[in-house]
Amino acid sequence: MSESDSGSTHRKIAIDNVKVFDGEIIRPRSTVIIDGNIIGDDDSGISDRIDGQGGVLLPGFIESHSHPRKIADLQSLTSHGITTAFQLACFSKEHVHSFQKLPGLVDIYSAGAPAAAPGSTHGNMIQNMISKPNLLVQGEEDVTRWVNDQISWEPDFIKLIAQTPGLSQESLNALVVASHGHGKQVVCHAADANSHAQAMQSGADQIHHTPLDGPITADLAQQVLSRGQIVVPTLSVMKAFAGLDLPGQTSYESARESLRIYHEAGVPIIAGTDANHEIAAVVSFGKSFHDELELMMEAGMTSLEVLRSATVLPAKHWNLNDRGVIEPGKRADLVLIAGDPIADIKAIRNVKRVWVAGEEYTGPRERATEV
Repeated sequence: MSESDSGSTHRKIAIDNVKVFDGEIIRPRSTVIIDGNIIGDDDSGISDRIDGQGGVLLPGFIESHSHPRKIADLQSLTSHGITTAFQLACFSKEHVHSFQKLPGLVDIYSAGAPAAAPGSTHGNMIQNMISKPNLLVQGEEDVTRWVNDQISWEPDFIKLIAQTPGLSQESLNALVVASHGHGKQVVCHAADANSHAQAMQSGADQIHHTPLDGPITADLAQQVLSRGQIVVPTLSVMKAFAGLDLPGQTSYESARESLRIYHEAGVPIIAGTDANHEIAAVVSFGKSFHDELELMMEAGMTSLEVLRSATVLPAKHWNLNDRGVIEPGKRADLVLIAGDPIADIKAIRNVKRVWVAGEEYTGPRERATEV
């Protein structure tokens, strides 16, 4: 995945009196230099100084599963400290690139259309949204055509849908091989226990969602770990779906228990919400990311682990080597908060200032949540 550039004006800013989260601990008060769009290590020629008032400076949060559709969505993400977000479905080449590289707003990486089978739940959704049969995968023999069509849109990664009825295991496997052949990471949607097994067997790089119909098994978690796959649990949307009282087994406890099992097995977990305003299980942009980290803690993760799941780990697993930590030469994606998020994760709700590639966000903000 390529690293993004910034069009921000070159300025040198010192943020004094801040405690930096370095990915492991919160360090004593110091000064961080923003040198254009990167973190600097030279305090000469400072044009502005900002008093951080003893707040904690974190790397900008990375939201690994969202569906922004308008500028207001990007503003909500950015105002909550999210400086990088992944858009999990676009339905044209123009859509893929429409929100990318907007100065001062969250940096967006996008998939194209998700790979789904005709007659499947997602296949029907896609056809209801945009009636283009060529966006669907007609079977294993159609994989090469479908992947080549998607690659022509220049997406940052490829998304597959595992569900029953849906794509065969052979089709899923072939889609992963073809996508990897083009140098693209593969994300697999899997919202039930059987789909998690399909996603694991497919060799997809990332498995998104956690099942509502029953928890995954410890054996499956070990297989996911051994294959080097990671999980994005999206507890926010799973909780929203469970609250709809839909027919069938939809227990949020199954989703939470699945995360606990993956975590206990040592599978890397990164944070994503499935923020959207298009389906019945609506999930807010920005605020839900803060909720997600709290839900992940309720499933057994520590505050340090969820902070890493929102910063250094997604940068690593999405191959974004220019961000995720506050170090000289790294992209100046920063969020300043009041309070200690390791002592109390709710402190991340007290966002004071946000910088995206060195440019401070100055757009609309929701009122800070009291903690």
